[in-house]
Amino acid sequence: MKIAFYAPLKSPLHPHPSGDRLVARLFLSALRETGHSVELVSQFRSWEGIGDGVRQRRLRDIGNKLGHRLLKRYARHASAPDVWFTYHVYHKAPDWLGPLVCDVLDIPYIVAEASYAPKQTNGAWRLGQDQCRLCINRAGALISLNDQDLPCLQDLVNPECMLIDLKPFLSIRGLDAVTGAHSQISRDRNIPANVPWLVCVAMMRPGDKLTSFTRLAAGLQRLLDQPWHLIIVGDGDMRDQVENLFAPLRHRVTLTGLLDRDHIFSILKSSDIYVWPAVNEAYGMALLEAQACGLPVVAGAAGGVGRIVEHEQTGLLAAQNDEDSFYLHLQRLLTDPSMRNAMGVRAELKCKREHDYAKAVSVLTDTLEQLRR
Repeated sequence: MKIAFYAPLKSPLHPHPSGDRLVARLFLSALRETGHSVELVSQFRSWEGIGDGVRQRRLRDIGNKLGHRLLKRYARHASAPDVWFTYHVYHKAPDWLGPLVCDVLDIPYIVAEASYAPKQTNGAWRLGQDQCRLCINRAGALISLNDQDLPCLQDLVNPECMLIDLKPFLSIRGLDAVTGAHSQISRDRNIPANVPWLVCVAMMRPGDKLTSFTRLAAGLQRLLDQPWHLIIVGDGDMRDQVENLFAPLRHRVTLTGLLDRDHIFSILKSSDIYVWPAVNEAYGMALLEAQACGLPVVAGAAGGVGRIVEHEQTGLLAAQNDEDSFYLHLQRLLTDPSMRNAMGVRAELKCKREHDYAKAVSVLTDTLEQLRR
């Protein structure tokens, strides 16, 4: 089969790293491993983040033009897809291309990670909300990575739609070859070797990311009587603001900037605890990568984070907006090396058992086969 792949929020070729780009790349790779031909058909980004109705209508019109352009291309070259696969649809980033193409070509439409917020129905993104609802209802298969989305999706799907619950997955190929380099990292970055290393990997963006950094800095201010050193991997427009947040802790914090995959995994494998307040996080791929490297996690229990981090088993989860709980959880792991080591072992095993890339390939293979019948 020929599969058309599209990610309206962030293309897998987008220059800026993020969890959303990572998952788009994982789905694209997993689809190719099913043995079918997969084409990334567009890098058009439909995201509109401030509720500007004029811009939303402009993006809709651009999306419609691109959809018709694809249809003309398919008519000329007889290379039309047999199925369309869209990753991540919600009111701020609707899919204007897929439903149009699928209706004209009469082919199945698959959506992975759709979310629907009823409170947005008459809000600033109602145009995107209406299209999101159409996408969900049009889908022949909906693949959900966050079980928190399921209740709203179930009310919108058509009777023939396959609703598939798939846990977030990760490719760990080559991960075993990446080793921790505690002594070298300590020397190169002037980090004390004999204290617990805390680590987080996150882009420095406004909104929820900056709020998470703010809460992390506040929590660490309360732990100055404990030995620790924090390593922050990431960069972004809010870099100066993040540096200001951690300025009072400057001798106990290292900001590395952007790093490639192997360097990130090397730091994760050399560290002791992954920390992230996860404000309004959907589920957090960085939390999954940390656990795959054998790290226990202290995080906020937003959205689907609980699908990745198992409280009291692979880490400790604090209720959203409960800064005291986050601080106490972190203090608990800092003072109990045996607990964090045991959680780290369980975290790595859980990733291999429940978030396996091969399982996702199998689910996608079965889904495509069922749609072909």
